[in-house]
Amino acid sequence: MLRTQLYADPDNLFVHDAILASCRLHAEKTAVVDAPCGRRISYAEYGEMVLALAHGLVAAGVKPGEVVGIFLTNSWEFCVAYHASTLAGAIPTLLNPSYREREVRCQLANSGAVLLITDRCNIDGVDLAGLPNLRRVYCTREQRSGAEVFSDLLKRVSAALPLPGVSSQKTLALSYTLLKSTSWGKSKPISSRVI
Repeated sequence: MLRTQLYADPDNLFVHDAILASCRLHAEKTAVVDAPCGRRISYAEYGEMVLALAHGLVAAGVKPGEVVGIFLTNSWEFCVAYHASTLAGAIPTLLNPSYREREVRCQLANSGAVLLITDRCNIDGVDLAGLPNLRRVYCTREQRSGAEVFSDLLKRVSAALPLPGVSSQKTLALSYTLLKSTSWGKSKPISSRVI
């Protein structure tokens, strides 16, 4: 059997719409198990968190087409941040948790990220000053001075979610690979826009 016959190929369906539909369909089942914090999240809870965070991002000033940096290890916050960013009309860019300051700054500057969702352990010793577009930083589990509390984004707000400006087939996410140049000894960002 061909791989394409094994999976549905929905027409003009956004990933976050498929996720939210699954949350409604399987409301009582477990969607995410976050072993490090010992948390189990049902599909119903997950859907509520994605919606709440999307509204929170809009209320925090994120506009459609702007970039949200997600600099987290595998966690429920990572999952929710990704789906909520796209639901809010933003373009998520994922930063590898093993990145050092130079790589973090390079990707945030090159992508034009306006908001960063991270945790203190990821940005300890990272100077985020001078990034021209970065307006806000939110920390999830451990707080850093100058960062806002991630849970504040999950509070109920009345900010309206934007309507999609383009079809799901033309919606983008930013994927980065940092290549090390042997002659210069510096990383060079290569961004690709993924449909």
